[in-house]
Amino acid sequence: MLSKEANQIPFAISIAIPTSFIDVDQSREQQTQHIGRIARAAAIFQVDDIIIYRDKMNSKQMKNLQFVSRVLEYMETPQYLRKHLFGKMPDLQYVGSLPPLRTHHHPLVKESSKLRNGEFREGVVLTAKGKNVVDVGVESPLPLLKFKSTHLLQRITVQIRRDKSGKVTAHPSSPPRSKQYWGYSVKGVESSLGDFLVKKTNYPFVIATSRRGRPIAEEASKIRSQWEKFHRLLLLFGSYKEGLAEILQRDQIDVASVSNHIINLVFNQGTATIRTEEAVFMGLSAFRLLEQLKD
Repeated sequence: MLSKEANQIPFAISIAIPTSFIDVDQSREQQTQHIGRIARAAAIFQVDDIIIYRDKMNSKQMKNLQFVSRVLEYMETPQYLRKHLFGKMPDLQYVGSLPPLRTHHHPLVKESSKLRNGEFREGVVLTAKGKNVVDVGVESPLPLLKFKSTHLLQRITVQIRRDKSGKVTAHPSSPPRSKQYWGYSVKGVESSLGDFLVKKTNYPFVIATSRRGRPIAEEASKIRSQWEKFHRLLLLFGSYKEGLAEILQRDQIDVASVSNHIINLVFNQGTATIRTEEAVFMGLSAFRLLEQLKD
């Protein structure tokens, strides 16, 4: 059961992670588990965008980009829509062992009689007897009204309507993101991280994570005031082998020139390295705490 607090929409956070973070293991099954942890962290802390960048410009990291994107997109998709949108793919061989996200747009109700008037659902457009219907995860597709597109197997958000006679229909709608968390989007970046950051337009407030950065406690006040101004931030993570400084150095870019702050999430860490998925959990937890303390 989602708590009442889950309906409170926090400031927006996006994260950027390298494709090589899965290379810590060679087993596809273990790599899938690493990606699953990123997805769970993103859902728990209400991440808007997961940006996946190639930290090395080679064919292996291009394949990683496709693999990581596909698994993240699969996990974000409600279970009842996955058969329509993904089918059987080699990259998804081990996703059955991943935990569900259990977000608002992953409902458990499977009976149309239990659908609430006005509730939102994700669906896929189908056709039946020449008319558009939409699969929203109940026993049979619902009539889809006021839908102008002719594209089948298109994922859309709908609002459920129930008339006085009890007939249930679905109407296209925008996702209710202003009221509740509605999942993350996945953005694969085929260019280098440096090129992406230089050209960024939608991310006015960027924070880089690094063991060479300033302790987050020392920067908390500045970060809070800037975050309150911009209402969104992009949190950058390096890989288990290379930090952001080394990754950006290949583009002859200094981290400080493309970020507002460079912070150390774990001052005086007890291990030689921190894996990307571990850093993501720690970073998102820390920044959601900062948001709560902003007043």
